[in-house]
Amino acid sequence: MSENEDKKRILSDMSVKDAISRCGELQLSYEDTVRLLSEKTNPAKLMCDLQDPESEPYRWYQSGIAEGNLKLHINLECNVGDSKAKDAYKNLSGERRRQAINKKLDELFGI
Repeated sequence: MSENEDKKRILSDMSVKDAISRCGELQLSYEDTVRLLSEKTNPAKLMCDLQDPESEPYRWYQSGIAEGNLKLHINLECNVGDSKAKDAYKNLSGERRRQAINKKLDELFGI
């Protein structure tokens, strides 16, 4: 399977470990990760595990984040002269910033 095909695999076709890592790579929220894996895992336990630095799911998710950031920076470096790559990075950064703000608002005020 090519790397591009692997990226497009549906989470339901992946092992729990690979799916959690992929969610981390995409920097999906814990809530979305739990929703997407609710048929494969106990949602309440997975939510607790994702917040526990001693658990395997936490390490898988965090490893996915690091892997995603590494791939993003490698791709940006390879495409540094391509204006489309810069625009894509700018849009991705803006979306991640928006998600972080919304998450904090939800934590603080339930908005």
